[in-house]
Amino acid sequence: MPSNHSSPTHGGGNSTSSGAAAAAAARKAKMAYQRLQNQHAAKYYAAGVLGMIAIFAIFHWARYLYSLYASNKMKRSRAMKALVSIVRAIRHVLTHRVPGFTSIGHAVVVLIYVVINVVLTLTYMDWSNLTPISKRLGWMTLINTSFIVFLALKNTPLAFLTAYSYERLNLLHQVGGYSTIIFAFLHAITIIMGFEKIHRPAMLLELAQINGMTAVSALFVLLVFALLIRRVRYEVFYISHILMFMLFIITAAMHQPNIKDKAIIITILSGAMWGSDRTLRGLRILWYAYDNRATITPLPHGGTRIILRRSPSRSVPGTHCFLWIPKIRAIEMHPFTIVSKTPYSLELVVAAYDGFTNDLHKYAVKHPGTSLRASFDGPYGSLPDFARVADKVILIAGGSGASFTFGVALDICKKLRNTSEKTIEFIWTVREQKQISWFQKELAELQTSHRVNIILHATRPSIHEVRQSTSRSPISPVDEEKALHDSFSFSNPPQSLVPNSPILSLPEDPEKDEIHHAQTSHRYIDHAWSSTSSVNILPGRPDVDHIVKKVVSETGDDQRVVVAACGPDGLMWRVRKATAGVIRVGGPSVELHCEQFGW
Repeated sequence: MPSNHSSPTHGGGNSTSSGAAAAAAARKAKMAYQRLQNQHAAKYYAAGVLGMIAIFAIFHWARYLYSLYASNKMKRSRAMKALVSIVRAIRHVLTHRVPGFTSIGHAVVVLIYVVINVVLTLTYMDWSNLTPISKRLGWMTLINTSFIVFLALKNTPLAFLTAYSYERLNLLHQVGGYSTIIFAFLHAITIIMGFEKIHRPAMLLELAQINGMTAVSALFVLLVFALLIRRVRYEVFYISHILMFMLFIITAAMHQPNIKDKAIIITILSGAMWGSDRTLRGLRILWYAYDNRATITPLPHGGTRIILRRSPSRSVPGTHCFLWIPKIRAIEMHPFTIVSKTPYSLELVVAAYDGFTNDLHKYAVKHPGTSLRASFDGPYGSLPDFARVADKVILIAGGSGASFTFGVALDICKKLRNTSEKTIEFIWTVREQKQISWFQKELAELQTSHRVNIILHATRPSIHEVRQSTSRSPISPVDEEKALHDSFSFSNPPQSLVPNSPILSLPEDPEKDEIHHAQTSHRYIDHAWSSTSSVNILPGRPDVDHIVKKVVSETGDDQRVVVAACGPDGLMWRVRKATAGVIRVGGPSVELHCEQFGW
């Protein structure tokens, strides 16, 4: 009898423990399923990114091979004409600028990136409690970290595959960085709320959670420096960027160290990409530091010319390198465009702003012609092969952006034969006329080429310069105030030396109210100079839209025009707008290359 009374009790205990075991097994299965979905999210993310890269690579190489190897018969075929028309119609729309973005094309890429993140965050999610939500947000943080590291690689494969080097990916890198920080903050918030909901806040004091909070804190410091310090003291921002990223990667790996969860694999991948890129750059700096010196010469209005003793074989004028001069700043390197190169030298022209460039110029003024120990990392940047793919090239620069256009123009002239009919329109705008002396040697060299038409502008000509200008001008004398707005100089060289100058107009600049610009009717401008005579300079800014339209209108339908520009945002906006306006279904092919850094 006693045994009969005890049997039901024993059986009830078995059913309770069986129910608990079943519930635990169900939770474990649920967690395994959610972990699998998180891993799938990482794979889908990678597939989406690779798909975007593939589209850009196919588009780039198809157009490049078409421009070089397509026969006239192929170009005139009905199918090819239809395909080219579709591509040009799309490019015409995507090249236009929209507020907040460089172009509609950039906005579309960012939108696709955002959509991928939103979809992968919200789909196949267990919304019953906060734990799976926080884990998905953590995975999205690590996935985006890997993506922004890939975009930031100086030695990126994208330069070869898509013609987009790291500096042209900077906008997407910044968007990805902010997205990563948002995901990390949401991950931390949901983790804290989840522990509080189950009344176990003490779990936040576990070592893994402390590492996680340290990683999020590093991202918070990154955000503060990006928003408040980056524009004021870039050097401080850059150093903090590196240190905080290293801290984030280390503590993120310690936050989820279990290899079975596979999250750490993404962290290791991010650290490996970043570390290998840094190692390669460091080795390159050591290699080019051997027997390398930089001769620095001060130039008027804050310019400095640097001539390096060694030159990498891969360097191309118009690309850029990171310069290291320990005498000026021992732990800093800064990017500068290569103006010219020989097998035994590399030349740079640097404008003094603040920080390193200002210190460099001050040192050059005190010690002109001195030789300092130096090295560099590079070259970087992806340029079209202008001499091969273009029939006409329009080079437009503002201020020190001429380092890029001079480098490209001289490189084209060296590569082309004298019998080539390819031409270059060279437009350069400076604030002060004295800045033109920065490139006196390069101007003299371009003058000797029959294929180069040079147009120079100064937005702030001095009264003395205007007096000289009006004294040589066929325009009737005017008072000084009017001369500052309306006059410019002419010269009358032999017609054999004068290139076919485009018709120019000098409109008011809506962006700078304090500067009054010349307002003149369209005129043919003759200009020529020698290295020992003054250069004829027009006041105000060039009518970029008119110049681009005129060159394109004079180009055959089976030819190609490449517009390349480097300068401030206002100039780049006008160049982009002008180029987008001439990309049409009919007419010549028009390409645009904007060299605009994001640092």
